[in-house]
Amino acid sequence: MFAAILTACVLVASCTVDASYIEDRRNCRTEGCVTQYGCVPRYAQYNTAVHCPQRCVIERCRSIENVPQRRICQQITSVATGQLLAAQDNYDRRTNQRYATLVSPNSGERDRWSMTVGPGNNYYIQNSDTGEYLRASDNNFLYLVAGRPTDESYLFKPDLVQGSWSCVLLQSVCYRSFVYSEGSRNSFALMARDLDRCYRESLWSISSVNC
Repeated sequence: MFAAILTACVLVASCTVDASYIEDRRNCRTEGCVTQYGCVPRYAQYNTAVHCPQRCVIERCRSIENVPQRRICQQITSVATGQLLAAQDNYDRRTNQRYATLVSPNSGERDRWSMTVGPGNNYYIQNSDTGEYLRASDNNFLYLVAGRPTDESYLFKPDLVQGSWSCVLLQSVCYRSFVYSEGSRNSFALMARDLDRCYRESLWSISSVNC
């Protein structure tokens, strides 16, 4: 009799555990949005693009023990030339500031960036190797500046063409000019307000990579 009661209790407990486990597993999946940071929660306090053109599923119950956290960076690629925005050792002799330049893929020339949301859902763009921030200038050049951003010249507004990060216009918040690639013969990233003469050169693809 005692053995039968004990067996019944074990079965009930087992069923209770299984039911709660199943319920927990149902709560493990949540809908997210694909951004340059990967798949992030749609309704969390996470500053990303306003639109969600592509949805994804987030698994919240996977074990993360002994799994190294990978830091995610962005590569900013010219659609027109295939070159990457980078921080080469090219300096303005007058100001001793580093120019923002363009390099060939796989050149290893400090071509990875961190994009951090600032005021107005605009972005600060920081080189992950040098720690310098991209800054627009009134001479239509882009510089890399050490230290914390101090004004709107460090802010850039991404305009997603057809809602995709694979085709983006980057506009300076301060000067209202668009970043464009000068071309394969030159290696500078410049700015222009007139998109009619350099629209294709002003398109960028922003992709996520491991730092």
